[in-house]
Amino acid sequence: MIKVLEQSTRENFLYTCVAGDTLDSIANRFGVTKADIMRDNPLFSSVYPGCVLYLTNLGKKRVVVAPLETLDDIAKNNGVSVESIMRANGLKTRKVFVGMQLLIDKKGE
Repeated sequence: MIKVLEQSTRENFLYTCVAGDTLDSIANRFGVTKADIMRDNPLFSSVYPGCVLYLTNLGKKRVVVAPLETLDDIAKNNGVSVESIMRANGLKTRKVFVGMQLLIDKKGE
């Protein structure tokens, strides 16, 4: 049976793996443990590009970058710093793309 998941909640969402992802790197990025990911995704002992994982964010808010929106705009609209968004999402640059999913962690401020 395939379970359809609601992606609009603040607590949970689907994550599509990209090249270079590991369970450990995903866990670190989203502030959860590898065991948490494996508990929520029992069929995965490793990941590959394109696989979709169900993640529990433990209170972090997820935003989707809108057209013409910058990291500064997102930070201002959510009452956090650009640096905290970069840290919560493992970003090395301020560059974001339309449709990109970002986590906002107000506890990390």
